Amino acid sequence: MTGLPPSDLEPWQEPVRGGPADPAALRLTGMAQLRGIRDGRLRAPSNARLTGRRLTQIGRRSVTFTMPASPWFAGPKGMIHPGVLVLLGDSALTGAVLTSVPPGVLFSTAEMSMTFLAEMPVPGGELTARASVLHSAGRHGLAIAEMTGPAGELLGFGTSRVFLQPPMDVSGLPQLAPPTPEPEWDTPDPWARPLTPPASVVVPATTDGLEVLSRAAQGERPRPPIDRLLGIRVTRAERGEITFSMPASEWLANELGTVSGGCLGLLAESATSAAGQSLARPGSGYRALDVKINFLAQVPPDGDDIVAQGRALHQGKLVVATTEVTHQGKLVAIATGSTVMGD
Repeated sequence: MTGLPPSDLEPWQEPVRGGPADPAALRLTGMAQLRGIRDGRLRAPSNARLTGRRLTQIGRRSVTFTMPASPWFAGPKGMIHPGVLVLLGDSALTGAVLTSVPPGVLFSTAEMSMTFLAEMPVPGGELTARASVLHSAGRHGLAIAEMTGPAGELLGFGTSRVFLQPPMDVSGLPQLAPPTPEPEWDTPDPWARPLTPPASVVVPATTDGLEVLSRAAQGERPRPPIDRLLGIRVTRAERGEITFSMPASEWLANELGTVSGGCLGLLAESATSAAGQSLARPGSGYRALDVKINFLAQVPPDGDDIVAQGRALHQGKLVVATTEVTHQGKLVAIATGSTVMGD
């Protein structure tokens, strides 16, 4: 049994659980890899241990992933953060494409879009992503996904284009071995732990969006649970401009051992919608409508900060913003999104 982590550590600072899949899994078809993930014959990646997301169903060209609507996924409003749909949707969309690929194919998400169709729910119950592949041939796969909430309500609709590398020769790979047994931990995985302090903080009606973000950047406001789970911080806030950072923690790694596109997308969505929030008048609301992310490079889980700089391009009832995501000064993703004001 492992010891309890120090109480002042945030989840992302603790020793990592899970890890990348055995490279020998490339001997299998994509469908067989998915069955291995579902049945526990392949090692669970660290980001699945962090968030509780699971592959629950596999069809001929479709998959279903679920994730608990944990209190740890609450954003500044106390509701599930919209970027959580991006995080979950990325797994389902890439999984749907994987149903169609032969052995030896490596892949990466090239582009992902998510439209938010309803107010996000409060924590509790389960989130579901059902994805299917529309096209998979040559170097590209295209998939769509429906995102539903605890009551089956439609929360979002996503699409993704996945880049497929040419099949590699797998004859030199070792035979697939059973996964290395995980240590027995004294605490539940992060998503399942009790959450203190309370998830939401009341914002006075006289406070505008920029003041809220500025206080967060100065450490004068409690960070929402999703930020504490992933290590996200507001580092700069000006009217129409915002900067977030997130460490490239091993907890964020996917089956391939790189920071998942869903985690990068959640960070990018945060900055894109916060650029709109910085323009909100006192007492007025705001709500993210959509986000589109182009992924330009993979990010290793090396602990260095991933930085997202959001900037409003158009201001009005609808704010359109763009975000550049960098790691070690290299551009790794670009996002655009829209936020409706006064909603």
